Amino acid sequence: MSGGSYDYIFLKIEDFAQSIDHQDNIPRRAAFAELMKLCSNAARSIEWVDSGDYEDGAEFEDIDAVFTFLKADPEVLVKAAAYDKLKENLKEYLEL
Repeated sequence: MSGGSYDYIFLKIEDFAQSIDHQDNIPRRAAFAELMKLCSNAARSIEWVDSGDYEDGAEFEDIDAVFTFLKADPEVLVKAAAYDKLKENLKEYLEL
């Protein structure tokens, strides 16, 4: 496992999540810490895919876990992002 394409940023996210998870037993912070743990997993998977340690697409499950935690449909978010990119590209094209 080589990783490192993003300087192992997932470890900082994980450390942050662990730090706030144990502070004063505040429910909002505990929930946010859980979200950050899921984000750390997704960031790790993305980093390892981009570093060639995982196959393309191996990060999707961890990314989708973040969306599911947020009660968001990953497919809707992906389509919305693709629509935004298309709209941006069309705007640039029409301004030429």
